[in-house]
Amino acid sequence: MIAADASDSFAAADHARRAQAFADAVARACAQDGAERTLDKPLSNLFRDRAVKARGLPAGDLVHVLDVDVANGWVDVEGMTPYDALVEATLPHGVMPRVVPQLKSITVGGAVAGIGIEATSFRHGLVHETVLEMDVALPDGRIVTCTPHNDHADLFAGMPNSYGTLGYATRLRIETMPVKNHV
Repeated sequence: MIAADASDSFAAADHARRAQAFADAVARACAQDGAERTLDKPLSNLFRDRAVKARGLPAGDLVHVLDVDVANGWVDVEGMTPYDALVEATLPHGVMPRVVPQLKSITVGGAVAGIGIEATSFRHGLVHETVLEMDVALPDGRIVTCTPHNDHADLFAGMPNSYGTLGYATRLRIETMPVKNHV
């Protein structure tokens, strides 16, 4: 189930537990030599057949919009939240993400890890160019917050187009913009 209500205080309060459970699963998978590391998710945006060899990492709980800060122009969202749920959660606050992919089921973390090339904006750039910070689950089970200017700036810069090879985004803070009632 996608939690589209950013006022869901339970989702925000429980985020750290859910994110750490996922990071622990990442660490267990990475400790197994030769283990395939894919995400176990209900939707895929691949337009070709793909044989599933093994169950993937349990990322299905990381689907919540955690906070919408209208005054500062950002939204905190978990990595597996699809853009349709994110837009649904932000519109009641009078804002939306600066860049939205055309495929509704693309996840926020997936758009960054896969660069979301179909979602460019001539004004705001690519999806990853609207990310202010992200929490990333690393192969050893740690979760680090990376920004363009902290000790993990190299990870922040490397996440776009990494396809999960460096880690998985469990939380992203992305820029929003005000919307009008009609165009």
